[in-house]
Amino acid sequence: MSTAEPDTQALAALFEPESIAVVGASEDATRMGGGLILRFLDLHGYGGTIYPVNPKYEAVNGLKCFPSLADIPDPIDLAVLSVPATVVRRTVEALEPGHVKCFLIITSGFGELGEEGKRIESELMDLIRDKGGRAVGPNSVGSINLWNGVVPSITQLLDRKDVEPGNVALASQSGAVGAAILTEAERQGIGTGHFVSSGNEADLEFSDYAGYLISDDRVGIIGGYIESIRKGAGFIDVSRAALQAGKPLIVLKVGKSDAGAVAARSHTGALVGSDEVAQAVFDATGVVRAADGDQFIDYMKVFNKTPASRGKRIALVSHSGGAGVLAADAATDAGLDVAPLPEELRAKVAEILPDYAGFNNPLDATGPMVFRPDILAQCLRLLLEGDHYDAAVLSVKLIWRNGLELVEELTRLRADVGKPFAVSWVAPHENAMEAIRKAPFPVFSDPARAARNVAARLVYDERRRVLLADPKPARDVGPGVAGDAPLDQVEAQKAALAAYGVRLPREIIAATIQEAETFRAELDSPVAVKIASPDIIHRTEIGGVVTDVRGEDALAVACDMVNTNARRHHPDARIEGLLVQEMVRGGLEVLVGVKRDPVFGPMIVFGPGGTLVELIADVHMLPAPVSEAAARRVLEESVLGPMFRGFRGSGPLDVEALAKTIARVSWLAVDRPEIAELDLNPVLVLGDGEGCLAVDYKFTVEP
Repeated sequence: MSTAEPDTQALAALFEPESIAVVGASEDATRMGGGLILRFLDLHGYGGTIYPVNPKYEAVNGLKCFPSLADIPDPIDLAVLSVPATVVRRTVEALEPGHVKCFLIITSGFGELGEEGKRIESELMDLIRDKGGRAVGPNSVGSINLWNGVVPSITQLLDRKDVEPGNVALASQSGAVGAAILTEAERQGIGTGHFVSSGNEADLEFSDYAGYLISDDRVGIIGGYIESIRKGAGFIDVSRAALQAGKPLIVLKVGKSDAGAVAARSHTGALVGSDEVAQAVFDATGVVRAADGDQFIDYMKVFNKTPASRGKRIALVSHSGGAGVLAADAATDAGLDVAPLPEELRAKVAEILPDYAGFNNPLDATGPMVFRPDILAQCLRLLLEGDHYDAAVLSVKLIWRNGLELVEELTRLRADVGKPFAVSWVAPHENAMEAIRKAPFPVFSDPARAARNVAARLVYDERRRVLLADPKPARDVGPGVAGDAPLDQVEAQKAALAAYGVRLPREIIAATIQEAETFRAELDSPVAVKIASPDIIHRTEIGGVVTDVRGEDALAVACDMVNTNARRHHPDARIEGLLVQEMVRGGLEVLVGVKRDPVFGPMIVFGPGGTLVELIADVHMLPAPVSEAAARRVLEESVLGPMFRGFRGSGPLDVEALAKTIARVSWLAVDRPEIAELDLNPVLVLGDGEGCLAVDYKFTVEP
């Protein structure tokens, strides 16, 4: 299923059900299970029909109790299964097709237990699909929609009736971590309206939930705790949809280390792809990644309580010089512009501050201002109201007597000024704590932390503008242009590259030395001689390449050398002949390649090439297909950017031709899924208007 078009019927049955059946119902709300779920549904005022299911009881909490799910005469939107794993299958088997739209499986003991558990889980999913339903879980702690009291969950936060919804939606592959995030977010005044514990994701998975929630007007931010991404293409689709909708997608993606990846696999029973590839996808689609749980909460807070920004110029205000320095260092490190205070603003703030204030950026309002929160707020207002700054951080300490007044002043400012700002507030008085929690602006306990989080907001907004300006990838070569000849021969590989517009040097695959000499003589220039074999990937390492060959005798020696070396190192390799290629001089060497990731599919790789590959670690990846505009943008942002533009007397290089080559290679990767890897290295980028050539290429082809 494409997450661009999620299964809205099943997901609506999960988040907006008109009827809920609780299998495993009881009146015992002291243990995790059906009794607790029934209590929470009642406590939070669910207004739909509830069907308790348990053969032990005739009634539960005053509601008629049915012996089995199949005994309920009416169609059911959502069936919550909180019974032993063996009972889950029997419960589903007894149903007529179409009886239940969505199953929420709290029960554990499936795919997370190993191969046998995966087999049982897979059979259960097949059965559910045969019955016309979809499934959440297994191994889920439930779902929550606080907007309408749909809370079929065992999450303990629901034991409080006063939990208020907000514009954050959270999906978590760990029930415990998700519940902890949900609880801490509520403690810090971040309203979460929707939550789903996706469990093992045997059917519905993260991109399904996120894709559905993007279309909900009550949702402004989507958060995700992710251990493994099951459907890479679906994740890319939903990330781009969130970016388009202006709803930040914030993820806590774990499994970066080998130990973490192993733990993630054992937890969810799913493949964990390369973290570098995942990060490249996040960068390309505007996903905000948190490093840990604290940062995840911070990001949800700053995106929840600030509007979008228009630039990266930040104003810093404090009544402590030291706090201002901490904020300035953090803002600068994050790439923000801590621009000096313009003379116009200096004059305005000088009218309300003491003569000995520091009229710079950071603006040091001086210590006595702890007793004048109105003046601190006025300083912030003056800096934000004009066109000089895009955001601000106010750092305050030890404001005890006037804490509530400061919150009120800043609340008015938040309503009047459509720019993001955060407050660093160290040691607030207890009488202001609840007001701070409910404030419509984010409050942090440290100046640097406040600056870093405002920076995250500003960097995201700028990145969103850049990514949305990129046109969608468009073909200028047809999907069948290279035919369907197997790519397990050098001649076919060469033909495929040429068909997709990848320019190669003049070359032939010669069967004899005589053919090679005829070609060399026609060129009347030095050549390179390489062994032509689809089975020998690293030709240079075995002496399978000789460059700068001049004259007939040198050519004969070179041909004999590469042939002998190839036969000695790879006696069973298929040898198609000798690749004789004109030597091309000049230009900048770059790498263009394809890496097919098991989760995200083909990724386009580019960076410094030739001998620079191992010296300059600046490799970039983009999910295929890639537009020329996106390729050009990333090339210009890379460490090679100055060289493309012209560096120290050298002229500009043909970055347009390189971007076009990258885009065309990306379509080749999309059209030919048997390409596991492809290296064009080096690609020589010539002067502006002269194009680029792939001097060497290596295919790794899988059936």
